Amino acid sequence: MSSLAPQDKKREYARKATQRRVGSTSRKAPPVEEHLDKFEVKKEIDKSTRTFLKNAMKQDRLCATLDDAEIESILNTVKFYEFSKGTPIIQEGRLGTTFFVTQSGSMEVSVKSIVCNTIGEGCAFGGLALLYNCPRTATVKATTDSQVWGASGIAFKQMLQQNATKHQAETLKFLDSTSIFEGLTKKQKLCLAEATFSEVFEDKARVVTAGEDQTAIYFVKKGELTEYSGGSVKSTGEFVDGSEVRRLGQNEGFGEAQLVSKEPFTTTVVSKGRSELLCVSVAELKVLLGEDLGAVLERNAIQQGLKNCPLISQFTAGQRAELLKFVTVKDFDAGAEVEVGARFVVVLEGALAGKIKEKEVKLGRGNYLEDEALLHKTSIETKSLQAGERGARVAIVTRDGLASALKGLGVSTAGSAEDASDFTRKMLLAKKVHIFRHLSEEQTKRVVESFDTKKYAKGDTVIKQGEPGTSFFVIAQGELEVFIKDAQGEEKRVRSMAKNSYIGERALLFHEPRTATVKVISQDAELWAIEKTTFEKIIAGNMQQQLMNRIRLQDTNFGLKDLIEVKVIGAGAAGVVRLVEHKSTRTRYALKKVKKGEDGEVPEEVQRECSLLKDIDHPFIMTQVNTFETKKSVYILTELITGGELHGAIREIPTVLSRAQAQFYTGSLVIVLEELSERNLVYRDLKPENVMLDAQGYLKLIDFGIAKKLPDGESKTFTMIGTPHYMAPEVMRGHGYGTEVDLWSMGVMLFEFVCGYLPFADDLDDPTEVCTAVLKDPLQFPSSFKDVNGKTLMKGLMTRQPRKRLGSGLGGWEDVRGAEYFLQGHAGGSLFDKLLGRELSPPWVPKGETYCDPDELEISLSDDNELGKADA
Repeated sequence: MSSLAPQDKKREYARKATQRRVGSTSRKAPPVEEHLDKFEVKKEIDKSTRTFLKNAMKQDRLCATLDDAEIESILNTVKFYEFSKGTPIIQEGRLGTTFFVTQSGSMEVSVKSIVCNTIGEGCAFGGLALLYNCPRTATVKATTDSQVWGASGIAFKQMLQQNATKHQAETLKFLDSTSIFEGLTKKQKLCLAEATFSEVFEDKARVVTAGEDQTAIYFVKKGELTEYSGGSVKSTGEFVDGSEVRRLGQNEGFGEAQLVSKEPFTTTVVSKGRSELLCVSVAELKVLLGEDLGAVLERNAIQQGLKNCPLISQFTAGQRAELLKFVTVKDFDAGAEVEVGARFVVVLEGALAGKIKEKEVKLGRGNYLEDEALLHKTSIETKSLQAGERGARVAIVTRDGLASALKGLGVSTAGSAEDASDFTRKMLLAKKVHIFRHLSEEQTKRVVESFDTKKYAKGDTVIKQGEPGTSFFVIAQGELEVFIKDAQGEEKRVRSMAKNSYIGERALLFHEPRTATVKVISQDAELWAIEKTTFEKIIAGNMQQQLMNRIRLQDTNFGLKDLIEVKVIGAGAAGVVRLVEHKSTRTRYALKKVKKGEDGEVPEEVQRECSLLKDIDHPFIMTQVNTFETKKSVYILTELITGGELHGAIREIPTVLSRAQAQFYTGSLVIVLEELSERNLVYRDLKPENVMLDAQGYLKLIDFGIAKKLPDGESKTFTMIGTPHYMAPEVMRGHGYGTEVDLWSMGVMLFEFVCGYLPFADDLDDPTEVCTAVLKDPLQFPSSFKDVNGKTLMKGLMTRQPRKRLGSGLGGWEDVRGAEYFLQGHAGGSLFDKLLGRELSPPWVPKGETYCDPDELEISLSDDNELGKADA
């Protein structure tokens, strides 16, 4: 940043130039290390050698972070090698696959042929290969006849992945089988799984003793347990004279009741033979869930039910959390009827059964029922629902409760319950309209408040082809039909439109004639309408321009020949990027050309990026418009982003970023990353160089080449990839990681914004040294940084334990949004709502258009004049 001294600025830009993704797949892979088989000598590893190697590995700066079990796993893969004097053991630039420990002899380390270190007996080297699939950063050559042990980095990583996957599957099976956790989502259970550990009990060992306070919930993985009532414990520790209550075998557990009741154990549980138990720490549960575990789990079950409802699910997570305040929890005796007037019910304990509109309904624990006409004027006929033979505990949202909730949320200002429901229906429908989808809540509310109800009779014309478009309509009731005149002037039916459909969104933004005629074909129809002049008063300035840009990008019905090259705006290893213009509409785009492989295949990272981007529609993420292919190349057409990189922009600001400026950029990243997290997508390379600015100065996330969408039901991936300075520790450890790694990277970026340098390894470039710093160095703030709330937020985001990281717990992104740092200065409304509504002034507005300068690069622009030519 500009606050840095000139020499620091120089170092900072040099750092950018040397930052490279570690583990990134390039189209041409680096050469692999020379095969070591010819240097191998068959030798068994004895006990003393194992101890020698373990001590050597613990001295290594990377292996020092591994526990004994992990080190033992590495030792199980070692082979013995002998190298004669002058023989290279590893070579700079070759792909590393082996980790070494010197048994005897000496070696020299050189970088670019310059000797910089020596290695002797008992020294470990090559540790980066255990964490990354990356080229060696130095050459190591034997200076005397030497003996070394080498471990397979690949085998070690595979083993770690298998262990992590197996452990996670076992833990999830336990959590799924434990009724108290039924209200948790899959993601929450995965978070909870991080709080588990294993214990082994020998024969007759006591697992818990009557009268003890609970420390864990237990699940039998192997062996058998016996539960006793009464009895006593001798001075020798032996348990005697108890009456057997039951036996617990594989997959059975205990401790659930104590979690809710908070009472000590009333029975004693003893191991029958050797047993292995999976345990969930109560202390860790309280860290994740809070002190009142029973209440938290019950509340979570209600939230999960609300989230599953087709209509209520359309509210934001924050709104659903507020709606929870208006939920009533009631206990019903066996056979008792659930009261009339419920809009929503979820069964917390027991069961409900009966008829809803002549249809048999049975609801067990965790099941929910939402009124099919939730936002109309009717309610569930709950008088026909009765509690089961053991009674029921039920969460209910009544009609009046929903109306009060909607007012409390600010979603509705209507008076009656019916008016509130009607207003909310309009809000939800508005969110389905493309140009309204990413308005702020306040902007959407003002649009909906401006809807004017219009009534039509059968045969009435709503809009007429050729007339200027000045209105937008939502069909509240009735059915319409669309007609288009052909060249002969004859009207032809195109399609029909039913309730909740909409027409005329372009009319709110562009001065265009109607392209079709729309008539009422039902007996009558009710439409909600808003005029262009009204809409322009509500949505003006930056937001209106943004909507116009986004709606222009919806037109994808054209080919390469419809595009004219303007100029080259970027070039690199991946391909050439050109600014192109549509011949007819004059809309400008960025067109990236990537060469196919020799076999005609599109590079894997390009396929991945295109696949991810085609499904994402977000104002802060680069929009992919279309893709084209020729025999030799693939072309990716995206929106044109003109403001340059965030990395360069923040260095135009004279000082480190102020709180308001950092809130702007970090708050925008919160909005983006929450969207990606909802899609179970790990970005994996968040840094200022991968964030660009649009013409207004708002953020655009680009480069999804190494992002990964996790399959349904999975929360971890294992590939060691990313930029080390911004990489979360768990990526380096090889145990697997999920979307929480992006939270860490965002914390690193916030630190860089407000402190002017990186929190870890700012003055280092060697990947090994950077990784060591990220794994071990303390987070320290400069004395000049006094913002307490800022420190709290960054400490939360850069917590090394993923399950304790802010935003990765059960509260998810709401915990991040609710951080005090983001509330400062925004008492009059949400920072995030203002950002979505483009109501804030960016810290830096681009002056003109900024692109890369490819003049000095050798680039190939086309296959066979694939683009169109400008008209003469």
